[in-house]
Amino acid sequence: MNNRTHAFLGFDESTYLTSNPDVAAAVQNGGFASGWQHYLFFGSRENRPGVPPGVDQAMQVLHEKDSAEPAPPEHLRKRVHGAEDIESFEQVGKIVAFNISSATHSEFPSNTPCRILDFGCGCGRVIRYFSKLIENADFYGSDIDPEAIAWCQDHLAHLGQFVVNPPSPPLPFEDNFFDFVFSISVFTHLPEQMELTWLAELRRVTKPGGLLLLTSHGDHLLTPYVPEETLRQFQESGFYYLVGAETEGLPSFYQTSFHTDEYIHNRWSHFFKIEKFIKKGIADNQDLILCRKKA
Repeated sequence: MNNRTHAFLGFDESTYLTSNPDVAAAVQNGGFASGWQHYLFFGSRENRPGVPPGVDQAMQVLHEKDSAEPAPPEHLRKRVHGAEDIESFEQVGKIVAFNISSATHSEFPSNTPCRILDFGCGCGRVIRYFSKLIENADFYGSDIDPEAIAWCQDHLAHLGQFVVNPPSPPLPFEDNFFDFVFSISVFTHLPEQMELTWLAELRRVTKPGGLLLLTSHGDHLLTPYVPEETLRQFQESGFYYLVGAETEGLPSFYQTSFHTDEYIHNRWSHFFKIEKFIKKGIADNQDLILCRKKA
């Protein structure tokens, strides 16, 4: 992750590494991709120096909520997370919630009520933590997985309202309903035409001037998996839909999609104004795209 991204999040890579020589050595030796990655997974629990107070305070709030909500069953955790263990499920949920909060912290004053949608909420990996960081908000979650939504309705109803959405629009919400929509690891799995259809639908349900935070798989995640000729075609078109094994419990179209930075700026800007593009801004992995619905 580059220094520009760290500065946006309030975290300075060089300060953290200088303050923690052992972490700097681990990064140098390839044990961690960056000091930021170390902080997210370990340093925030170890009270490491070299971190702005606001960043540390937000992470401590999330750590205090470790057991605040019930854990979904193993098969639902694996479906949304790729692994069954509860520790990594909760850790990534907290990290993503923190990434979202860092990118939008100035947008939601505590005295102003707002409506927030987690589009593709799964079994609540992110909303269970992000809801702790935003005051005076009504939360909604939607997902294509009826089993995950049923679990959320049974166990997380105190956090918000949860609905099943169909494979294609519309969502069961009025026009201009939400102040903020976030969608983590959804547009990383759709075929191109379906993706464009859902971008238009999210524009419909977002208020003019409202924010959307979406994620994508950048080219850094595709390069190790495809031959050079495919990579060249991807760079030319800007989009690649990789078909592999199906995910149990999810539709067959749920595969893996990749986008170049240029594609995001050129195509997604037809739907929204792109305010921020942060490489590896979600858990030091997926790219974070912060959009605003044009008035």
